[in-house]
Amino acid sequence: MLVFIRKNLVLLATPKTGSTALHMALAGQADMVFRNMPQVKHMGLQRFARFVAPLIAQYTDQRPETCALIREPEDWLGSWYRYRARPEREGHPNSTAGLSFDAFVEGYLSDPSPPWAQVGAQGRFLSNPRGGGSVDVLFRYEAMDRFTAWLSERLETEITLPVANASPPGAPELSDALRARLRAERPRCFALYASARG
Repeated sequence: MLVFIRKNLVLLATPKTGSTALHMALAGQADMVFRNMPQVKHMGLQRFARFVAPLIAQYTDQRPETCALIREPEDWLGSWYRYRARPEREGHPNSTAGLSFDAFVEGYLSDPSPPWAQVGAQGRFLSNPRGGGSVDVLFRYEAMDRFTAWLSERLETEITLPVANASPPGAPELSDALRARLRAERPRCFALYASARG
């Protein structure tokens, strides 16, 4: 997460949406930088509202605008699946090596999820059930160019994104039955994605 107090903007780092590259490009201009520990770097909207917003309120009387990226849910899971299948993850409890994408998504939808399928949910990350609402400005991951153009104008700076922490290329195939189950069991994620700027 990056906080720009003087620009009245907070960039939430949705996992697997280019957040590391955004941090690398913009951390030097942020007033607060949350990084390294995944639980801190990838703090969702609800935790931000509970813990960080009161801190920001010490320095400004304006409510900061929040922004983030969201990825199409099946594509987002595919990125996690490929990322955890890398050879260097083999033998680790969250490795997906040797698993089919169907098995990964089935594990993701299980309660509780096995360690290799524990990746959270974009709908929960980008929403605040306690305070209501969701992130103020939400762009689709595939509209990264439009998002960085919006950020450039908002922050009054030029942005050049490096390639960082990327999943291996590819698009794993999901069975129709699991695709339908994913849509039925994660409606908030799909609704947020549909509402995001393209």
